[in-house]
Amino acid sequence: MKALEISNQDLSRLADEAMDLATTYWASLDDRPAYPSTSGRETTELFSRPWAEEGRGRDVLHDFKLIAEHARPSAGRFFAYVFGSGEPVGAVGELLAAVLNQNVSSWRSAPAATSIEHAVVGWLAQAVGCAGFTGSLCGGGSAANLMALAMAREAKLPANETGVRGGVVYASEQVHMSIPKAVALIGVGRANLRLIPVDDQFRMRPDALQAAIAADRAAGQIPIAVVATVGTIVSGAIDPLPEIAGIAGREGMWLHVDGA
Repeated sequence: MKALEISNQDLSRLADEAMDLATTYWASLDDRPAYPSTSGRETTELFSRPWAEEGRGRDVLHDFKLIAEHARPSAGRFFAYVFGSGEPVGAVGELLAAVLNQNVSSWRSAPAATSIEHAVVGWLAQAVGCAGFTGSLCGGGSAANLMALAMAREAKLPANETGVRGGVVYASEQVHMSIPKAVALIGVGRANLRLIPVDDQFRMRPDALQAAIAADRAAGQIPIAVVATVGTIVSGAIDPLPEIAGIAGREGMWLHVDGA
């Protein structure tokens, strides 16, 4: 058996142990303080462990109790920050969702999950009096704010294609599709994303990058950042990071590495 594989028997035992920890924790919530008595120094000493090549196996489950003692309780008496009280049924639902591990980027990659998302968004829209509205489930409040404000800006001040200030971002022709989306969201505009040619191994060509930057500077544009990819989704190609980093440093640009 490979190192990352686990037998059905061991998996069943591991799942039982984890669920026992969870149910025991939930049963203890009424007796836990509203906030743990701890400090940054204490948690650093407890959990900042040296890197280990070998995992600890199921022994790592023993850390759960210690972590729980130094974590804010998922109980009804805790009102601070973003998260509310924990919901056991929701936690079990998250477990099952993690088991399926779907990529809800399109229907073809997650048929059931995508349809469920559409249904849930429809329920929420109807619940708040906006029947027929569409939307997307976000990973958190910050992402939701970004999406909402970006859509509002685009509706009143279109800039996704032409940008707003003449800034430019550079990436290889093999870059992930999330980069053009991000460039649009931040207001630079997809028209100001330069897709740099690649070599015969599908890696960004530093000479072409340098030439593109020079041309943009001559045209009065402002080079903002270059996106280097470590493992493209199509071929697994790795852009030449040292050369790209050197160019970014000389040009005073940000270097973003997209590790796939």
